[in-house]
Amino acid sequence: MQAEAKKAYRTKLFRDLYAGIIPERFPVHDCLALDYLIQYAGKDLIPFAFRYDAAELTEVFERAMELHFGDTFSAAARNPAALMFKQSKVNVMSRTGMIQHPETSGFDADEYDEFIAHPYDFTLEKILPRLNPGFDKDPINRSVNFAKYTLAQLDFLRNLHTALKSIRDRYGLYAPPEGSTAIQLVPFDFLADFCRGFTKVSVDIRRCPEKVEAACEALVPYLLWRSVAPVSSPEGANMIMTHMAPFLRQKDFERFYWPTFYKMVHIIAERGQATYIFCEADWTRFIDYLQDLPRGTRLHMEYGDPKLFKERLGKKMILSGFYPVVLLKTGTRQQCIDQAKKLIDILAPGGNFEWRFDKNALQMGDINPDNYRAVMEYVLENGTYANAGEAVAVGSKKEDTIRKFSHEYPEFTSKYIVTYEEWKKEYPPVNEEADRAMRIAYKKYSDLVQPFNDIYSLYG
Repeated sequence: MQAEAKKAYRTKLFRDLYAGIIPERFPVHDCLALDYLIQYAGKDLIPFAFRYDAAELTEVFERAMELHFGDTFSAAARNPAALMFKQSKVNVMSRTGMIQHPETSGFDADEYDEFIAHPYDFTLEKILPRLNPGFDKDPINRSVNFAKYTLAQLDFLRNLHTALKSIRDRYGLYAPPEGSTAIQLVPFDFLADFCRGFTKVSVDIRRCPEKVEAACEALVPYLLWRSVAPVSSPEGANMIMTHMAPFLRQKDFERFYWPTFYKMVHIIAERGQATYIFCEADWTRFIDYLQDLPRGTRLHMEYGDPKLFKERLGKKMILSGFYPVVLLKTGTRQQCIDQAKKLIDILAPGGNFEWRFDKNALQMGDINPDNYRAVMEYVLENGTYANAGEAVAVGSKKEDTIRKFSHEYPEFTSKYIVTYEEWKKEYPPVNEEADRAMRIAYKKYSDLVQPFNDIYSLYG
């Protein structure tokens, strides 16, 4: 099958799945992270990660096809060159070249009121420079460091995009429409991971619970604004990587985590966008909550009883995950295949399923390549449906499962978000033709820079 035909076939698998139709075969994702692929290709993370050259990345991806079997090819990474210019405390490189996220705190407990009043402004003014000392300089050096950071990040993204497009085109691999996916942070995780830190927020929910609740609510307009995907498509998704939920007591989850999380997922659905949620650790005790999310929400489970999740959520949600990557390292070839068979027998019937492992392989020692190859070959050979084309489930329509919450929140505004209309008052166009051209240019370059001002500066 030629590349274009393969891409068309794979695209239909995903379109059917996301439209609530049983596909010819369930889609399959690999679990090989970019760091793993670099090492597999015989490269050292240092200095490779400091340049991420397009030609070298393409070479790495070509070598990866020896071990790659799935319908997609993804590669995400933090950029150490960009981290260097902002002197990040949030993402720190180890001696082996791996980027780690140590415990950090961006503000003190007595600053909650100021944060709640204007979360975005406070993030730019205080959290960002505290967690990135490269941005906490005099105006000249701060501007120069930010320029270096932005150029490094744009260079990295351009090279990565070039290499990914090359490999996808060459092998007919699927990707959602460009611009149809977005990272979606959720309030309590953002508060815990970057604003207060894991340890301090755990104290806050006991000492000042009302402040924590108010902070989460105040973050909703800001975080939703940050996640508007430029392109609307049923194949796209807002991607949530959860963190704090499984570490919370049930009553704390109910009070601090779930309310804003739940409303945000429904607001995203109001926009016509699906949500992909990686449920870190074991969400079994939250399964009743997950049932209340909109139909078609994509749930990637790390741990839990797959049979229970299939019974409770399988007709409404799209499930994936559960396969323990560690087994690919510790198990025999047959044990690895048997686990795949077990999961397929439980999760595949009736549709609403795509193959994923519980997490990615990050380093060479994380998996036995022979076991990985055996599992992926088995999955692809045994993923077809006899009843392809049938509807997944009879029941309420997706739109009937969406609750409307967007009216509860004000439109996001900030003194640091300057519209073109405001800008041109200080720099007026010379005529109508210039006005039209300036408007387009203003949006283009504002959009290029804006993401790096806050969330992406924290994440790297």
